[in-house]
Amino acid sequence: MYKISLRQILFLLMFSVPNTLLTLGILVIVNGILSGRKMMFQDKLGIVFFSIVGISFLLNIFFQRKIIAYSYRMIYENEMNIMRYFLQSSLSQLEKIGMQRVYGVIEDMRIFTFLPGIVATTITSIITLLICLFYFLTVSVFATIVVVAIILTIAGGYFWASKKLEGRIKHQRELNDRYFRIVDDVLRGFKELKLSDTRRNKLYENFLRPNRATSSEVESYVAGKYLVLNLFSQYGLYLVIGVVLFVLPVMHFFGKDQVSSLVVVLFFIRGPINSLIAMQSFYTKSIVANRRISAFLKDIKNSPPCNTDENVAAGGKRLEELRFEGVKYHYQSASSEKPFSLGPVDLTINEGETVFIIGGNGSGKSTFINLLTGISSPHEGKIFLNGKEVRGDNQHYRNHISAVFSDHHLFYEHYEQYSLENNGEYERLLKIMELDKVIPNNDDVAARKKFSKGQGKRMAMIFALLEERPVLVLDEWAADQDPYFRKFFYERLLPELRAKRKTIIAVTHDDAYFRHADRIVKFDYGKVAKDIFINVQEMDTETLKLW
Repeated sequence: MYKISLRQILFLLMFSVPNTLLTLGILVIVNGILSGRKMMFQDKLGIVFFSIVGISFLLNIFFQRKIIAYSYRMIYENEMNIMRYFLQSSLSQLEKIGMQRVYGVIEDMRIFTFLPGIVATTITSIITLLICLFYFLTVSVFATIVVVAIILTIAGGYFWASKKLEGRIKHQRELNDRYFRIVDDVLRGFKELKLSDTRRNKLYENFLRPNRATSSEVESYVAGKYLVLNLFSQYGLYLVIGVVLFVLPVMHFFGKDQVSSLVVVLFFIRGPINSLIAMQSFYTKSIVANRRISAFLKDIKNSPPCNTDENVAAGGKRLEELRFEGVKYHYQSASSEKPFSLGPVDLTINEGETVFIIGGNGSGKSTFINLLTGISSPHEGKIFLNGKEVRGDNQHYRNHISAVFSDHHLFYEHYEQYSLENNGEYERLLKIMELDKVIPNNDDVAARKKFSKGQGKRMAMIFALLEERPVLVLDEWAADQDPYFRKFFYERLLPELRAKRKTIIAVTHDDAYFRHADRIVKFDYGKVAKDIFINVQEMDTETLKLW
């Protein structure tokens, strides 16, 4: 969690103190005029007064601009810190944390936009309050003790009540987390919701409406309590003024001629006191937000650091051999039901091989692909790349692999090292995939338009090939293609990639095209049930279809 540094606090003090003294100068002049006392520069008090006002105004402009700069710098540091850990996290961590917590933490973080300004106001208010109380002390020690006692009693009651609201504020943040989860369901499951009015109405009536109703109730309760507390502090100050006006003079602690000066001071410190008390609600919310952000960072920091290699920064250059030895992966389960496990998997894939991965739903294909691509790390066993063991979260290993997943995503921006403009290979691939008419301009914007599902996968394939990595993983790539492109993929594109010594691992159900693989690996119940090298001359199409 980003915190204000000592240097920043000193900066805030450096400008808060002079500005407070200037404001105090205004108070002294006003008090002196009202009480009829002679003061320094008596003949030029008007000039001094307006000069102080002007200097204070200009100093405030400079000061507030610096505060704004600090505020948004802090937000930037928070955002970068959270996203850095988020990008380093593993798939299992992301699934465990849940996207709603990510959205909630981003919302929590926005609270700290106001932190430097609040801190600056707090410093100014405290300094102003102390100086005014010192002035009070010069008039009457007992009166100062009485006033301070009343102020501390009011402030103590306010802080105690505010502390009691922390639980409500935390509950409100948890309600927002659940709300973001419902929003995610609406966006990701929009088509499924449209198919069922029962599902749609239940989401709205049983989940969305109660969540927002409870949220509104909690927010109203917290806001109402803070309203009462703020009014309590405001009228508590009137109580202090009443004591100074009517009680202390009767007790002969000071004369009536001093009452006006003390009342002016009390009205002057009314603003700082109200600011300090009102800002307690912000500090309470900040404490809750800080705890949530810290818990989030603690959960997400546990992923091991990425191991990069300067020789493969732009992607792996060569794959000679990829070997799995006794690799296992276990899913965690909160229920009594036995969780799914993959393995042990013993498998060797050599350079230039075309391997088809087959198997029914739940057989372990997707888990194997996650391990193969390095998105998940095995719980047991070892993976070797070119004879060297892959350890932990090894980016060197992943830099050898390009992939088009079944739920592929085309990014809104271009994050790769290669350029699309004036790229001959890109133009060639567009023509091969028959997307050259769909994308008339060879630039990043045109390449990221809205595509049909089949076109989107072809575009994702182009991006994967332009990475020029030795391994290409395709998860059901042909499933969303029309018959023409399905045949094109198996009979034209795969042979072309094989000729370039590209290693291809493709998850597929297209048994009619099994003959185009060098090997077929079948998964069943989390294990490799069959691993057969294909010899088309010895195995006819009907035999291959039995797979």
